[in-house]
Amino acid sequence: MQFIGFFRELTNGNADVYKDGIPSPGSGVNYPSAEVSRYLRSGYPVLDVMELTTDMIGGSFRVPGGSSVLTDGSHAWRLDLASYVQYHRIQLPQDFVNFIRDHRYRIPAVKQETLVEISVTVARELNFRTDPAAGPRSSATVRP
Repeated sequence: MQFIGFFRELTNGNADVYKDGIPSPGSGVNYPSAEVSRYLRSGYPVLDVMELTTDMIGGSFRVPGGSSVLTDGSHAWRLDLASYVQYHRIQLPQDFVNFIRDHRYRIPAVKQETLVEISVTVARELNFRTDPAAGPRSSATVRP
C-alpha cells in the first residue's frame, strides 16, 4: 500500500510516512481537480481522527477530521488531501493519478477483510496504539 499526502508539515514528526514536504501549488499538475478531489473524499474510511486541520499553504480551508485516513485498497491518504487538491492543485504522484484515471474517478470495490487489514497497517504506520484484542481474528483463535 502506498501512502499519499502525508506531508511533514502536517505532523509533529511521530511517523515515518510523513517524509515529503507539501508540493508547490499548481506546478505541472495534469489532472482534473474536481474529479480527483471527489475521488479522495469518497474513499473507504480506515482511521477516524477527531481533529480540525487547517490549510498549511494559504489558510484557505479547514477540514473537520482532516487527519483521518481513507483508502481505495491500494493507496491511503489523509482526508484533507482532497482540499489541497481542490484549493491548490498540488502535485500528486503520477502513478496515483493514473490509478484514479484508470478507475474512472470511482473508488474500486474492496473486500471488508482487506479494509480491516489496511486499517491495522495504517494505525501501526502512524504510531497509533492498538488493542490486539480488537483486531481481526481467524476462526481458530475465537473462543466460545
